[in-house]
Amino acid sequence: MKRLRVSLYQAIKKRIDTQTKRAQLQGNQKYERSIRERMHNLAFQQVGNTNKGEYDADKALVVARVIQQIRDGVNGGINGQDGVLFIQQYYLNKGLKICKEQGKDAAIKELDQLIKRSCWTPISIEKLKPTERKKAVDAMMLLAEKNDGVTIKGRCVFKGNETRDWLSREDTASPTALHEAIICTDVIDAHEGRNVMSMDIPNVFIQTLMPEQEEGEDQVVMKITGLLVDCMIDLDPMYQDFVVIENGRRVIYVVILRAFYGILQASLL
Repeated sequence: MKRLRVSLYQAIKKRIDTQTKRAQLQGNQKYERSIRERMHNLAFQQVGNTNKGEYDADKALVVARVIQQIRDGVNGGINGQDGVLFIQQYYLNKGLKICKEQGKDAAIKELDQLIKRSCWTPISIEKLKPTERKKAVDAMMLLAEKNDGVTIKGRCVFKGNETRDWLSREDTASPTALHEAIICTDVIDAHEGRNVMSMDIPNVFIQTLMPEQEEGEDQVVMKITGLLVDCMIDLDPMYQDFVVIENGRRVIYVVILRAFYGILQASLL
């Protein structure tokens, strides 16, 4: 299976390279955008018999409508021009190779925003309990190209999946509304001709404080590592005093003060 997957990937990559070279020779911008979009959406899916589902005619209509809207969004673009839909996100190291200085600027901008909002506070490793050090989770910086095809967005997140080992389901289950429920209310609004307004609250998670800890309870600790350490020191030299070496890499331990992206408990706050 692994050999088949590698062969399939190589065949797809070879075909994409051929099509890309052909597009460059033709100078056809529309064709190039189409190739770029497909390159960012290649995925391997292995579906066994146990993972198959069925849907009736009513559900088929909904699925078809969604596919149509996605296609129109990609092909319609901005101002009637052909558009490209990018959903690819990169880890910092990979993203910097692709986005270069623009990616670095995006990462620094994200960290600067989190520091200014007092999202965390650095802590000396000597002040951490053994259990806190064990539960400390790495910070992860993601880079993504926004829909305009120019802007690079950085997003620093807490690798919350690693905390499931010691958190109960009650502490992590999200009470947020189902997507289907929101769509139902949208349908009612449209049918009755209601006025609807939407708004975006910048860094809504970061504006929420973490709950006060009970006596003896461990703090939520995150480790900032690798290239992010350099970015942190550039933004505030004070962090230089909190750098430690672990397994050959530099680490800064910070205590999370606000509902940081990726923390499983954040959705309950």
